[in-house]
Amino acid sequence: MSDLTQRTIVTLCDANYFPGLLMLHASARSSAPCEVLAYDAGLTREQRAAANALPGMTVQSLPDDPLIDRIIAVTRSAAPLAKRGKRIWPLWICPLLIRSAPVRDVYWMDCDILVLRGLDELFAMLDDGPVFTPENHAPHATPNSARLYDLLPISRRFDPAIPAVNAGVSGWRRGRDDAVLDAYIRPVAAAVRDPAVLDAIAWHDQGALIWAIQSTGLEHRVLGSPLWNLCVSNAQIAPEVLRWDDGLLGRARSALPEVRLLHWNGHPAPWLANETVPR
Repeated sequence: MSDLTQRTIVTLCDANYFPGLLMLHASARSSAPCEVLAYDAGLTREQRAAANALPGMTVQSLPDDPLIDRIIAVTRSAAPLAKRGKRIWPLWICPLLIRSAPVRDVYWMDCDILVLRGLDELFAMLDDGPVFTPENHAPHATPNSARLYDLLPISRRFDPAIPAVNAGVSGWRRGRDDAVLDAYIRPVAAAVRDPAVLDAIAWHDQGALIWAIQSTGLEHRVLGSPLWNLCVSNAQIAPEVLRWDDGLLGRARSALPEVRLLHWNGHPAPWLANETVPR
């Protein structure tokens, strides 16, 4: 992935989320030409080899970044998350992985996302600036604590309740958007130094992204439609359509003709509760 003009989806995956990575890759590659770069947060040797053997897929080790080591250390004693098999530290390192990705046009996508369609259009949106997607699972719960803005003041006038974004999908053009990415990383770096900052940021890196958008005045770059990152609970779709098997992608595309990206945010990863996973 040395060609900086490549269009790449960047994600993070461990052994528990490997079925999601396979489906993200299959859905993206069948939507439009792109590469998938997955950072390894605990894949087995066999999983990593299988992923690297797929066309358009590259698995890399986590970047050698001391901030990642500090995040792991600071969050080690935190209470476990409700989602089975999820750890806290991977939720904080998204902007560091975006910064490390050796490509120009980058979309971060969580590996519990299905690309149903529209990937060419999504990458084309990067021509006008970075791209952020709205939170539609629990928008009322997205604002950071007011205390964060005392600890990390923002000089411009802004509404602390806006925007309600979901960090599971965001788009970046490296070089042009580096200052915004630095703003995304700043609250994360502050959080590992100061527990008060850590507690004031809502939803891990998502609150850090909201702070970055507010501090750089990019609220207008949040897409207006939830169809670009639709929470599965808002999909209004029969449960049998979402059965996790080899026919899921075709059924979802047929049943949801307007949806671009379907996201299991706020819900258990479906493969963790099923014996059948994509081959």
